[in-house]
Amino acid sequence: IYQLIIFNYKWNQIMPSLIIYIEENLDRNANFTELEDVEHKLIQTITKELEAKKDNCQIVWIYSKILTSKYKVFGELKFRDTKNRDDIKKEKCLEKIGEILKNKFNVKIRLRSFAINDSLITALDL
Repeated sequence: IYQLIIFNYKWNQIMPSLIIYIEENLDRNANFTELEDVEHKLIQTITKELEAKKDNCQIVWIYSKILTSKYKVFGELKFRDTKNRDDIKKEKCLEKIGEILKNKFNVKIRLRSFAINDSLITALDL
């Protein structure tokens, strides 16, 4: 059964999502606990810098085959745009996320952020 849910969020409600694409050969030897520690640091950074609720933070790790890019870790941070989140806060958050990932993987990192300024989000739960 497919369930389509439309959420109508207030502007001040926060829902950040960080998707991290990692070169598949980069970190196969790391154990799960090591990634849990990194994820914990990332969530702390997002909650502090973007004033987000910890329970709403989502981090997704995706192992990918990155063939031509010199960046072996690529991240996309998506979050609800609010008046509290100015460009300085957004940049500071990306810098700190980059530092955490750089310390873990010791490779070139590329990060991007996307502010969602629409108050209507459509989600699908399967």
